[in-house]
Amino acid sequence: MLVGEIKKGKYVYYHCTGNRGKCPEPYTPQQILASQFTDILQELVIPQAILYWLSAEVLDSDRTERASREQAVKRLQARYDQVEARIETMYVDKIEGRITQAFFDKQAEGWRNEQQAVLRKIEEIQKAAPAPVDQAIDTMRLMSQACHLFPQQSAEEQRRLLQTLIEDAHWQDGTLRMTLFEPFQILRHSNQESRRKAAQRADRAMQHVILPPRPVRSR
Repeated sequence: MLVGEIKKGKYVYYHCTGNRGKCPEPYTPQQILASQFTDILQELVIPQAILYWLSAEVLDSDRTERASREQAVKRLQARYDQVEARIETMYVDKIEGRITQAFFDKQAEGWRNEQQAVLRKIEEIQKAAPAPVDQAIDTMRLMSQACHLFPQQSAEEQRRLLQTLIEDAHWQDGTLRMTLFEPFQILRHSNQESRRKAAQRADRAMQHVILPPRPVRSR
């Protein structure tokens, strides 16, 4: 564990507590530690183009899926009501003596079982419905903005953000080694991969650039 210590009344340095024995790591200036935190958090910044795409495409897809779930529930509810109407009609037949009690009980039991199965399917659909995507996108946008503004935040704001994102972090050989909680770790790897592919595309594009011939000076 690292702890901060003020030197000369104004400079903050971090060092190991020594709880696990003698630590070979030297005192580290706060600026270096903050800089490495900043570099890692910048990997969580989502480009505006991606946020726009999420808002347009993903929200549209979510609306389509939500409508599909609602239609499925409506069909199941209609089937439930249809069976209920049959039971009520058959009950009238029993009262008026057109069918026996035994026949009514047998048929009603099968239909009631079907209704219970329908209700279970409705419950499964409702439980499987994910949280609204617009809320998730808003959370991602706020998180991305917080990471982008990390260097300008107060110490308390930085601490809260780091506690939200970081699962484990330690200082070794002058380098900050950090593991984020799973959703943020996945986003970090995704952004790293996107930047790597973008750099590869840029390199290939540069290889195909044809430079104009250099002018020849006349003597």
